[in-house]
Amino acid sequence: MPTDLTVSVVNHNGREALLALLASVEREVEAAGVDAETVVLDNASEDGSAAAVRERFPGVRLVVQPFRAGFGANHNRILAETDGAAVLLLSHDAELEPGALAVLLRFLEATPRAGAVAPRLRYPDGRAQASAWRFPSPATAALGTLTLHRAGVVQSTGDEPRRVDWAMGAALLLRRGALDEVGPFDEGFFMFSEETDLCRRLADAGWETWFVPAATAVHHESALRAEVPRERIAEEWRSRHRYWRKHHSAAGARAAAVLTGTQYAARAGIAAAARRVRPGSFEPSFPARMRLHARSAWRGPAERGLRELAEDWNDEHAGTAEAVR
Repeated sequence: MPTDLTVSVVNHNGREALLALLASVEREVEAAGVDAETVVLDNASEDGSAAAVRERFPGVRLVVQPFRAGFGANHNRILAETDGAAVLLLSHDAELEPGALAVLLRFLEATPRAGAVAPRLRYPDGRAQASAWRFPSPATAALGTLTLHRAGVVQSTGDEPRRVDWAMGAALLLRRGALDEVGPFDEGFFMFSEETDLCRRLADAGWETWFVPAATAVHHESALRAEVPRERIAEEWRSRHRYWRKHHSAAGARAAAVLTGTQYAARAGIAAAARRVRPGSFEPSFPARMRLHARSAWRGPAERGLRELAEDWNDEHAGTAEAVR
């Protein structure tokens, strides 16, 4: 018989955060009284993550993958091997707060056209983290340029449930029936924008995405942001350009790119000016990063991205039966 819930966790070198996440999942599944299977796909970690899961959480199904793949491909593997009526996607750097799972499941059950339900995300220090937005489009890009992304684009606000366009995949509850209708993640996205694309396809098929702030998860964010910033930015814009081309005309995709690049260029100029007036008020690399975002939006990323880093690692470890753990 199918389970009520599949918890799909993808981990990459996040041992301590992963263990905290699994402890929160174990607590939440028990509190919700739901029949659940938790599956962890370890994406060729080298920090002992797999061994730690075996030791601390023997009831968790562990998929030890000796090669590195993208976000969508990894979750798709779990989706193909499970049958939960609902699927909770979790990144290893997320952690469910008490009561979150029960709230999400109740909302999904009570809202027949909800294909995706997202909790509120917050940083470890308690600050709210933006986690739901309008679909990337020429109109959204124009609005973001006018407001420098400060108004009208982020939708994860307020204290009541609200329909949103798309929500971050770090913590996202999906209805299996909706996935069966629209298909799994598009693996042409290695990382970034794959959940945006999925929510777009859900919306096109008449399904809804909801932000439910009564459920909360802490998102620690991966060290990847600091470790490989240029490759991360390159992959982000490669995916965004793919999304624009997939869901808009050539003219629409180009308009979105130009407008979005202009927004980042303006932010770079403002940040650089502010640093001269108030030294130390911005991190030193911020204007440079905004300029890189602008160039990547205008022209497309020229740099190697996260896909290439993964491919390099896979080539170096070709023929290895299992990654070092």
